[in-house]
Amino acid sequence: MRRHLTPTGDNVPNLAPMVDVIMVLLVFFLLGASFELVREGLLKTELDPASGPGGGAMVEINPRVRIALLDAGAAAVTIMLMDEQIAGGDFERLHAALQEKRLSGADTENPVVIGADPTVRWQFVIKAMDATVRAGFKNVQFAVSFRPGAVGGAGAGP
Repeated sequence: MRRHLTPTGDNVPNLAPMVDVIMVLLVFFLLGASFELVREGLLKTELDPASGPGGGAMVEINPRVRIALLDAGAAAVTIMLMDEQIAGGDFERLHAALQEKRLSGADTENPVVIGADPTVRWQFVIKAMDATVRAGFKNVQFAVSFRPGAVGGAGAGP
């Protein structure tokens, strides 16, 4: 008596051994990999000693246009354009004065240095930069250290 086998239509390969092999490979690669967390601000860098603090000569900038922002107390600022005070600390008047300088022959490629007293709010520094750019000047720089009357001169930094 011979048995006759009929296909049942269930010809799916057994996946259990393949899953076992994949898991072993996963464990192997995880153990073989080295994990080192890189924290922001702790990246290893080597700077040229000449480029560090105090490493190079102080760059003197002699701008054609200087803007100084002085703290005037409670949410106010005093604006000085080339050692002349802009009335009322109004940035629209600063914009008009800068346009007048540009129309009277000031080169828009020369640096415009903005220096601000450390107690001046950032919104005023940004408004001064916006007024300068709207007036058509393209090279806006910020003084690194600030002394009233010396914006862009000695101590202005690079």
